[in-house]
Amino acid sequence: MRWYADLPAVRARQVIADALWLVCVAASVLLGRAVAGAVAALADPARGFTTGARDLSRQLDGAGENAADVPLVGDELTGPLRRAADGAASLAAAGQEQVDAVTQLAAVLGTATAAVPIVLVTLLHLVPRLRWRRRAGEARRLAATAGGERLLALRALHTRSSAELLDAHPDPAGAWAREDPAALRALADLQLRAVGLRPRDAPR
Repeated sequence: MRWYADLPAVRARQVIADALWLVCVAASVLLGRAVAGAVAALADPARGFTTGARDLSRQLDGAGENAADVPLVGDELTGPLRRAADGAASLAAAGQEQVDAVTQLAAVLGTATAAVPIVLVTLLHLVPRLRWRRRAGEARRLAATAGGERLLALRALHTRSSAELLDAHPDPAGAWAREDPAALRALADLQLRAVGLRPRDAPR
């Protein structure tokens, strides 16, 4: 089953709609990335604090190891320095938790910002296209059957405007009731063109 109409004008509108859908999807992805980046930037202070606390913890731990070599007071110096190093490590861990929380929030917000409009525009784009595909498929199948021309003509009588019907035949309803072959063909072709399909005898 084809996704595009036979008639150039209808097909052009479908191609434009597809292009607009792609633009909307791309814009939504870029917006989501921008939101994620902006939220993730909020973690920069916590990230800097975490790095500083880790460096301090390492320095204090190293100082504690060096202090152990100091005669007489080495043990007394080592304990406080190592406790201070543990405290700095705890601060670094808390800072990292803050960084992880902000990073996770940035990913969730960025994904949601991109996903919501993508889903909406996809539904708005896809549902009408699927409906057209179903109508076009039915019209093609009817056009290929022996009695399909009469059914297509009947659909034209029910769905097309008065001006279109009168352009096809001066008395469309009466001609359909009389099963006028020329009128049936004209009305069936009108219905085919209405869904973007080429009339059966039209040149390709």
